[in-house]
Amino acid sequence: MRHPEKADLMPWFARALSSAPRYSLQHIVQSAHARIRGEQDLARVFINPRDPFGLPLLQALIHLQNHYRVRFRIHTVWRLDDDMFPEPALWSVWAQQDANRLARLYDFTPPNRPTPPSEAELTSATARLLAAEKTPEALAAALTIFDELWHSTTGEASAAIPDEAVLSENETMLRRLGHYQGSMVWYLGDWFWGVDRLDHLERSFIRQGLNRHAADTLTFTRTWIDLTRHATALPGGHPAAATSLEVFFSIRSPYSYLGLERAIQLADAWKIPLRLRPVLPMLMRGQSVPDAKKWYIFHDTKREANKLGIPYGFVADPLGPGVERCYALFEYARSLGREIDYMRTYARAVNAEGIRSETDAGLKLIVERAGLDWHKARTLLHDESWRDWAEGNRQAMYECGLWGVPSFRYGQVSCWGQDRLWVIEEAIKKRVETSSTQGVYDPTNNEELTSSQRSN
Repeated sequence: MRHPEKADLMPWFARALSSAPRYSLQHIVQSAHARIRGEQDLARVFINPRDPFGLPLLQALIHLQNHYRVRFRIHTVWRLDDDMFPEPALWSVWAQQDANRLARLYDFTPPNRPTPPSEAELTSATARLLAAEKTPEALAAALTIFDELWHSTTGEASAAIPDEAVLSENETMLRRLGHYQGSMVWYLGDWFWGVDRLDHLERSFIRQGLNRHAADTLTFTRTWIDLTRHATALPGGHPAAATSLEVFFSIRSPYSYLGLERAIQLADAWKIPLRLRPVLPMLMRGQSVPDAKKWYIFHDTKREANKLGIPYGFVADPLGPGVERCYALFEYARSLGREIDYMRTYARAVNAEGIRSETDAGLKLIVERAGLDWHKARTLLHDESWRDWAEGNRQAMYECGLWGVPSFRYGQVSCWGQDRLWVIEEAIKKRVETSSTQGVYDPTNNEELTSSQRSN
């Protein structure tokens, strides 16, 4: 009898780590420890002055403080580790653009200064933030500093020098607790990134009975809750339906799995074409994914999947042969018009069903579920031509100013992250509104009538 190998056991290990009983036990233990220390109402906030997401986050935390009996303790950090941020130049540009979008979504002051802060301004802001940490009104003071740094164009900077000892303590605490970047909130053993994950933080506050009011209504849900709720299926030939929603996707990325499920939902609701553009995972492109980042993504994907009603956690990592075999069959699936079914089936299998796609038994199950012929598929597994189009897709993604998956593009609008599909839906709505003012679609002759034609 063959003894189980590590690859056999890993899906079950992932399943146990992401199980509801495990999370429930963790919350019970963390809550008990916090109550013993008198810290059940304490959340730690790690902010980096170089990170523009800190500005909308601090505004959101002021709002939460008005609705929950909580204390936010500020910890300023500075480092941006190279292995955590593989494309720092692209990250800087994207971060400000994305933080602006997010701030406007919630009617916050955006970090929209026309030029990035200078090193002198950043150093000055760091010193001021470290001093503010010790004050009773640290949260409000931090917000004022971030607002001046990222919203002001004065360019003023003091000669204050950051307290290196406190900065080092903060960064050591950040890493000891299991994270690596700013704009993060830590509460009862869980991490919450920026404004995007504050709905999960609100749920934690509610479970602890920290509401100031009776209602359990969540505030920070705008990035996901209304997706497709007001969609109108567009008839064939409509200008807005002529543009494809492109999905830059990695079969190894758990966020890509969630993004694919949501992108299919969005495309189906509006009846627009969906174009999948697979790329190699970061590790297969020579970039690193450190353990702290990997485990945060795993646990964050689990709670996002639970929120969205998408199964996740029984993970059989397809890194290496699993990815290569998946992409080798993509053109075959596309030739039959089944590439979306194929990739969705594959993603569900390796993320939620523990199916090992590097084995023939596992791949055969995936292929046949997707409506493809296994005997034909087997003959294509050694075809390496997919590497050319995968690299072309990667280059196209970088041309959007993006480097991570899932990324999406609709016309001239592009965004990164499964929780940014609302940006794509806004672009679709604008395209619909623009076309409706320029003409009226007539489904009887598959043409758009201009205003002059309508008057004749």
